[in-house]
Amino acid sequence: MFFFILCVGEGAILLALLCLYRAPSKVDTLSFLLSLPGVLSVCSSILVILSIGWLIHTFRSSGLPIRKRLAMAAAMNIMTVVLMVGSIEILVRTFSIQTVGGEIFRGFLLHPRKWAEVVALHKPVLERMTHDDPFLIYDPILGWTVAPSRRNLTGQDISSVEGLRAPRSGMSFADRRTRHSGLQEKPATVRIALVGDSMTYGYEVPCEDSWGHVLEAHLGPAVQVLNFGVSGYGLNQVLLRYERDAQPWKPQIVLIGITSQEIQRMISVYNFLMNPDWLGLPYVRPRLILKNGAPSPINQPVPAPAEVFGHTTVNELSYLDQDAYFRRLEWERDGLWRLFQKSYFFRLLTSLRPPSDPPREEVSQETMMALSQQVLTTLVRAAREQGAIPLVIHFPYQFELRSAAEYGDKYVPPSLQMLRQAEVDHYDMTACLIEARAFDEYTPHSHYTSTANAVIAKCLEPIVRKGMDRLKQ
Repeated sequence: MFFFILCVGEGAILLALLCLYRAPSKVDTLSFLLSLPGVLSVCSSILVILSIGWLIHTFRSSGLPIRKRLAMAAAMNIMTVVLMVGSIEILVRTFSIQTVGGEIFRGFLLHPRKWAEVVALHKPVLERMTHDDPFLIYDPILGWTVAPSRRNLTGQDISSVEGLRAPRSGMSFADRRTRHSGLQEKPATVRIALVGDSMTYGYEVPCEDSWGHVLEAHLGPAVQVLNFGVSGYGLNQVLLRYERDAQPWKPQIVLIGITSQEIQRMISVYNFLMNPDWLGLPYVRPRLILKNGAPSPINQPVPAPAEVFGHTTVNELSYLDQDAYFRRLEWERDGLWRLFQKSYFFRLLTSLRPPSDPPREEVSQETMMALSQQVLTTLVRAAREQGAIPLVIHFPYQFELRSAAEYGDKYVPPSLQMLRQAEVDHYDMTACLIEARAFDEYTPHSHYTSTANAVIAKCLEPIVRKGMDRLKQ
């Protein structure tokens, strides 16, 4: 009986610790106490007190021979617990695997995540960036942008002297005779600007195969296409890129590429949180909020990567409350918990059902949608005020394309939901790609292949030509 009560007491202590570890997932103490973890923590705490009281009483009321047997039972219990916990500790430590997203054991991501591990992963990236010439560089306004006159390590991505996508080194689109295919005899009479993320940029295919390049060839020698797309951009960055970089070129037509990821990135600040595997993009996004009904940046100048990864803890980073992908309870905690977090046994137990952060209105789906709508309408209005014709184009991902083909109008991705709620005229490339049976025309990283880019360019040609006809009116 003594041995059994010891085990019950130890189990109750462990349960109480695991429940108390979840306390910050509730907004206040009362909410926690009324929750299942709170009730269990109170019950297990009472059980601990009763167990300790019974053990002390039994030990004191027993004679010397009984006390010796009780002491032996306690020693056996302690030895059993040490062997069991120690074995699990060694097992988890030995077979856990370090990944860019954290340590994983048998499919479980071990909580908490450690800031030191994140810094260690990015340190060689930052050192390499100081010696090499990265294609995407830090920008205090946009977070990052395409470097001028640059070629990436694969040689597939080349930029003009202005930082626009180009098929060859040394190109300058300031000369209106410049086309992706070469110099024309006459300067362009129509200048078209493309703004968006990697789907607009044409990532993972050569410039010659990107839909912007192919579209320019379809439209003829009188048209010059300028590709301001940048990989990894959110719609907030697309707006800022247009206002600062594209507007001065005075394009007559602006093609605005929209994807679901662009919308999700609206409520992201730190790339390493949303996309831990993007080690080559250690930058920070400018975060916009609605201020007096208009989108306004709150973290400019955007901190440089060296500043971000120079902090000693993740909690030192600014505007974490504005990042939907920062979950405070996933990270190391200070105080007494730091001691427990050194144990892989404790980390495994907390990772089986990790605590979740309380909901935050500033990063809710409703906030994301409202902000995205306002940013898009601001972008469309800015183009019109400049005298340009904005054409909003929706680009589906592979799973969205397949879902649309299978479920039809019943399936509406977040990007289309936003476009419809914003009541902005747009052109959806989904039907175009379905008709071309382009379900497998995606690259390993979910971008369009050369074939899909050609299909999109063909579908966009009549749309853009209608816009060009409006320019003549």
